[in-house]
Amino acid sequence: MKKKYRIILFHAIFWLAYMLVSTLIEFAGNPKEYVFSIGDFFFTQFPNMCTFYLCIFVYTRYVNPLKIYSLITALVLVYLFSYLHWYVNAYHIRPLIKANGGPTPAFHVWKFAIAVLWLFIKYSFFAFGYYYATENIKQQKRLRLIEKEKHHAEYAFLRAQINPHFLNNTLNFFFAKSLPLSSELADGIMTLSEIMNYSLKQDREDQTTLIDEEIAHIKNVININQLRFNHELKVNFEVRGRTTNAHIIPLILITIVENVLKHGNCTDESNPARIILDINEDKGYIQLNTYNKKKKGPKELSSGIGMENIRKRLSHHYGDDFVLYIQETETDYALEMILYQIYYNKETIYNADNQPVLFQSVNTKPQYPLP
Repeated sequence: MKKKYRIILFHAIFWLAYMLVSTLIEFAGNPKEYVFSIGDFFFTQFPNMCTFYLCIFVYTRYVNPLKIYSLITALVLVYLFSYLHWYVNAYHIRPLIKANGGPTPAFHVWKFAIAVLWLFIKYSFFAFGYYYATENIKQQKRLRLIEKEKHHAEYAFLRAQINPHFLNNTLNFFFAKSLPLSSELADGIMTLSEIMNYSLKQDREDQTTLIDEEIAHIKNVININQLRFNHELKVNFEVRGRTTNAHIIPLILITIVENVLKHGNCTDESNPARIILDINEDKGYIQLNTYNKKKKGPKELSSGIGMENIRKRLSHHYGDDFVLYIQETETDYALEMILYQIYYNKETIYNADNQPVLFQSVNTKPQYPLP
């Protein structure tokens, strides 16, 4: 609130100074006949001030994103308002105050329209300069904030790496010690070590990884959970399509799979959890569908931050080129995620017109339960 009042104060000081300078210029032009008038001091510039702020409002609404027809229409309306305002000011208010400059000339529509048009162009141009400067300042603040958050995240990641590295080295030691005693235990320790290694490797928010590596990571997580529950989990994980050269931002798929393992009833043989990953090479997208029955009894605490973080990361990396749809009931949970633009560099998919396929819409309404 203090900032708002400070901005209003700065604007008031600017216009007072501007009107004072205009008055001094008018006085310098004809000092003998000049008569100071409070009414003339304020009303002479008031229509221009209204034009200035109305143009700023129009630019704020229609410049970013640019809506060209709405922008032109709004500016024309502002000009008409300015025309009417100046007419009232010149021919109805000016005669009532001690205005300098002699009597008001006779009204001519086109001459008056041209004079107002020049004033409108001048102050709309000033308004655009003000709008552009403020937007640029806001953008610079956003960039500095993003850079600051990035540095904090990198620093936090480096601090967090200390314990995971120590744990990974310890797991390798346990693997060597357990290998002569139990091959199953040794395999479990090695699988956990591979999970740790993969998670440590994904240290940049904007990097992508081969989907083959994500699939291997998912299998490791499922395997380690099978060991925890004595191979009683009923989880059907299916990969369809060719995975070569398909890329994805890391740790998205595994977060969804971990939610299935954590909150789903994965021990019901008649209703196994289903995870289907479909890589559509022709249209250049991947589609992940999951379906699971919910656990009965006490539920594990969930803040929902994981899914919200996924949505933010997808929006940051893919923009509008993704679909994330969740359907939840009292007993079931189903998710569909579609990611476009997943092929990079090594092999680009082309359509019949020899154009690279980057985005092709598909039916995004999931049908549950999955086949």
